[in-house]
Amino acid sequence: MQLKYQQVEQFLLYQLKNGDFKEGDKFYSEAELKKRFDVSSATVIKAINELVSKGLLVRQQGKGTFVSRARRGKLVKFFDREKDNDADETVTVLSIEREHDPRILKELNLASSNSYFHIIRLRRSNNTPVQLHHTYLVAEYFNQIALENPSYYESIYEKIRQDSGIDLFSTQVDETTGILFPAPQQVKTLLQLQSEQQPVAYIRRHSYLFDDKPIEYVESYKRWDYFEIQIKTV
Repeated sequence: MQLKYQQVEQFLLYQLKNGDFKEGDKFYSEAELKKRFDVSSATVIKAINELVSKGLLVRQQGKGTFVSRARRGKLVKFFDREKDNDADETVTVLSIEREHDPRILKELNLASSNSYFHIIRLRRSNNTPVQLHHTYLVAEYFNQIALENPSYYESIYEKIRQDSGIDLFSTQVDETTGILFPAPQQVKTLLQLQSEQQPVAYIRRHSYLFDDKPIEYVESYKRWDYFEIQIKTV
């Protein structure tokens, strides 16, 4: 059974989530809530404090309570936006090698006796090289056909879905993005960066199977002038 303050909190939370208040709006006063719910000051204060602790409300001394402008307490989606969605894109597989670098084995949670396949690809947009991908794929999901025909893995996810029935577009991932400056020499050369002063976005991603085992680890480098992040609340 909910306590009285929890009933008040749930009603107020519904109003906040339902869009009855916008970010920055002044919220109900303590007196308004006491009258509306016929409860004590202590109940109202506890309910408000719960919403403040969740980042949904902020209290300003002498002014009252306001709807927070912060994004804490909301779900957000991140989108890696492209400079030109109508661009003619191509992907070239530069190399495929079987390797056993201890650093990558650790990223893939593999034993030192194991190995993986390292696939390097270059993505171009309207003939401009925009992103360099280093994909480290667990060996059991690698198709040996690609050793004779590297272009087989121009679209790695499509081939894994075709070969193994695994849809990496919908599996669990973790991804971090940072900025590298200066860019590594190989990256600068392949992305045709014209100046030492140009950074690159450095993206690291793990994709997991349903048993939480990594199937791939990816390190990619993207030209700064083709990199943009958009955030949307949901």
